[in-house]
Amino acid sequence: MDEPPINHLVTPSEMMESGLALKGYSERRIKRAKGKTNVFRFKHHFGVSPCTAVWVYTDMQITNIAGAKIKGGILDLKYFLIGLYYLRKYPTEEELTSQFDYSNYWVREKAWGTIEKIQLLKHQVIVWEDDYQQGKRWVMTVDGIHCWINEPSHKEWSQDPKYYSHKYNKAGLDYELGISLVDNRLLWMRGPFPAGTNDITIFREKGLLDELKKRKQSAIGDRGYNGEPKHMSTYNAHDNAGVRLFKSRALKRHENFNSLLKQNKILDTRFRHNEDRFASAFEACCVLAQYRITREMSLYDILIEDVVDTYEGDK
Repeated sequence: MDEPPINHLVTPSEMMESGLALKGYSERRIKRAKGKTNVFRFKHHFGVSPCTAVWVYTDMQITNIAGAKIKGGILDLKYFLIGLYYLRKYPTEEELTSQFDYSNYWVREKAWGTIEKIQLLKHQVIVWEDDYQQGKRWVMTVDGIHCWINEPSHKEWSQDPKYYSHKYNKAGLDYELGISLVDNRLLWMRGPFPAGTNDITIFREKGLLDELKKRKQSAIGDRGYNGEPKHMSTYNAHDNAGVRLFKSRALKRHENFNSLLKQNKILDTRFRHNEDRFASAFEACCVLAQYRITREMSLYDILIEDVVDTYEGDK
């Protein structure tokens, strides 16, 4: 089956030049700099490499997901870059307006419109197939990631304990993420939940435990997931040295993915908007991180020699 035509084909160089020009770099300044310098500048402002940005922009033109689809063109490219910039830098509306010379309403709508379209690409790039790693016991690492939000109002108290994040010592929202042990893939994304809900409760009640039971598979998590040993492997004093190292490397690899998300200021500072918009921003950042680990960089291999046989043969 032929792929849909691409209305606006952009090269990485054109993407880079368009982004830098949007941020005020003159053509002369762009041409005087080395390629690596311009790529660094682009990533600094937009959070992904020009190549990754091209992949996302192209996929938004050819996707079959109606809500994610754009026609493509000079204006669509500009709005796409504004959306990336908003995720990366999380400026106030006044800052956004002054940089791009649009009204508050217009620039806000274009930024969030792009973010919501990127979010919907999750149905295309964050997928856990029914037969994925079939027959293997351990399939993913699982962890909750907290983000700081405005303090929700409460009828009786100045702070709502339901939203209290022990990681921030402030109000927060939580997402549960599951990352493949063997591929550069985010397999599971569920949230947002009030940050006061503990990890094992979310695991038990929000679908992942049932999904693992159905697949007869297990995940690896930290001590916050103690209590479901058949489907969640945590620290165990009886593990041999190889398995302990394997689990440690797996969880650190997961933290590396989380750090990619927090490179976007919208997730690494106090979120100023409502919960629906938080979900859009967080999931859009996950989509972009998935593109990055597929196209731009890889998560490291955790299958060390001491445990390869255990992983391959353990049912």
